[in-house]
Amino acid sequence: MADNRNFRVVVVGAGVAGLFMAEKLKRAKIDFTVYEKAGEVGGTWRDNTYPGLFVDVLSRQYEFPFRPNYDWSRKYAPAPEIQTYIKKVADERRLRDFIRFNEEIAEARFADGRWHMRTVRGTEDVADVFIAATGFLSRPIYPDIEGRDSFAGPAFHSARWDHDVPHKGKRWGVIGSGCSGIQITEALAWEGVEVTQFIRRAQWIHIRENPWTSWLHRMWLRLPFAYRREQRKLWQAIGVGDRWRLQPGPEREAMQRQYAGYLDAIRDPELKKMLTPQYHLGCTRIPKSDQNYYEAVQLPNVRVENRRIACIVPEGIELADGTMLPQDVLVYATGFDTHAYMRPMRVIGPNGLSIDEAWKERIHSYGGIALPGFPNLYMLYGPFSPLNNVPVPLGLDQEIDYIMRLIAVARDRRVAIAPTREATDRFVARMDAAFPGTVWVGCKNWYSDQTGTPILWPLPQDAHKAFFENIVLEDLQLIPVAP
Repeated sequence: MADNRNFRVVVVGAGVAGLFMAEKLKRAKIDFTVYEKAGEVGGTWRDNTYPGLFVDVLSRQYEFPFRPNYDWSRKYAPAPEIQTYIKKVADERRLRDFIRFNEEIAEARFADGRWHMRTVRGTEDVADVFIAATGFLSRPIYPDIEGRDSFAGPAFHSARWDHDVPHKGKRWGVIGSGCSGIQITEALAWEGVEVTQFIRRAQWIHIRENPWTSWLHRMWLRLPFAYRREQRKLWQAIGVGDRWRLQPGPEREAMQRQYAGYLDAIRDPELKKMLTPQYHLGCTRIPKSDQNYYEAVQLPNVRVENRRIACIVPEGIELADGTMLPQDVLVYATGFDTHAYMRPMRVIGPNGLSIDEAWKERIHSYGGIALPGFPNLYMLYGPFSPLNNVPVPLGLDQEIDYIMRLIAVARDRRVAIAPTREATDRFVARMDAAFPGTVWVGCKNWYSDQTGTPILWPLPQDAHKAFFENIVLEDLQLIPVAP
């Protein structure tokens, strides 16, 4: 084994992906540093603290494989419980020792065989490998509505929730019909708060049961092999259960009928028509409702408004037909720039090409983790990663294991590694060929780039696992670097 004392890795981001990567690097005894722009770990679970937020997959799908949690309170855990778990992992694994908090990387430039980084505060660092664990739900998007800055009351994005604003006694306006808009509206509704939800289009919504976890089940999971057996069954069930997203057939038709049936809870025909989507199930991300959104919006204190917003004025919202709706608080549940990835950080390859320039015509990647022309740069859950049909920890485990093997090659051979343009083009072509017939084509969604092409993983779980099982050296360019 080569001496790795001078071999360094820098990871950007201390969310789930960054901590997972940090644990693997720590175990491998590789020198590394994690840069985190905020003052705490957790990423999206640190930033999103709005009422009604629950994890949208089974709680046990959201565990690090090296740190089981037997004590989830519910089948789908509330957000504070997820964040508590993430912080506990950082503490127990002593990962905080490797994190520089409140340090945001402004620029990373590859020169002389290494990555040279500069933070917003002017700190400089150098590393052999640069890993972006920046997530895809980190840069809030605000709506482009005339007069937005003129509103007289509190106004904030759902990911920047102002907990100093009391819920009761105020008229709340929630702009957005995605996951956060649905959860916030139903949470405020059941509190008895006067709330108006402004939507542009209806969403398919999963009205799900979220039972409490019994103490007996928590104890059972602690028995030898019980947890591992149950996790294995869970992954297998998810792989089979999500196949309807990938190919048309009876399963997809049955899912469409099931979700359409949820709408039967709405008694007002006009409201039901307003909330019935005009596109097929799964084309957009499906919001999850733990408190029955369709019942919540029928409460007397709730209003759903789909007329176009003309402008925001100090007193509230003015609609295109001239109707004025007074509001005391505005929440922008308008999502994120999901295609920012590591941006606005400026990343520059050895030929002076920036990420922005490389992605100008189309966002691309090799396996969702690497880019041609950017040696020893890796992304966790980058373009074409499995956002919908592979559980996050499982997908991360496969990506990180592969990256660790590439790091070993780079360290031992003293090389910088990047996928070839030809291999990247083949990978993207394979992804493109798999999209017809999937649910992600045929409507506007945040999975798709400016060309309308989805940039996520459109194949089964086993195909994702197979891609990362072996390093195909013919797909890679190995560039010698000075020792």
